[in-house]
Amino acid sequence: MLRTLVTSALRSVCRQSPVAPSLVPLVQRTQRASLVTLACRSSLLPAPSLVTPAPQLLQLPGVAAATGSAPTTRSVTKFSLIKGKRKTVKAVLKRFKRLEWGAWIRTHSGRQKKLFKKSAALRRRLKQHVFTNATQSWLLDKMVTSFWRRPKHYINDPYRPYHSRNEYYATQSKTFKV
Repeated sequence: MLRTLVTSALRSVCRQSPVAPSLVPLVQRTQRASLVTLACRSSLLPAPSLVTPAPQLLQLPGVAAATGSAPTTRSVTKFSLIKGKRKTVKAVLKRFKRLEWGAWIRTHSGRQKKLFKKSAALRRRLKQHVFTNATQSWLLDKMVTSFWRRPKHYINDPYRPYHSRNEYYATQSKTFKV
């Protein structure tokens, strides 16, 4: 189990930053050596109740501690290990909706919490959706693949009136003369 943790840590480090090729075997050798010394010393240690917790063997950036809990990230996987393509961040699809003209909308945060404390006007406002700004829309577009940026046509779509934006010249629908 520890060996798989170490190899996954090396993969994530190699994916995050370019490392000199001669440095990777050195890191692997030092990790193996420290794991071997730890395994040899464990037989010489007293009973587990008297042992103090050992310090971290190797603290790499972006790697979880040896407890097994993974850090939560919402970043894009630049290249998948199997096909080498970008992947969509699923949290974006759960929380946001993309309109056909490029804007993203979301609901208010905390809209269902402690409603008994909120006034009727505030509860009415919390039911409405909010647009993201240009920077957030640009970031969300980078976090999804081109499949999710293309228009989707659903039956009885409640967002149908909001997909067109005819009041602006750049996004108004073109009428064709026959």
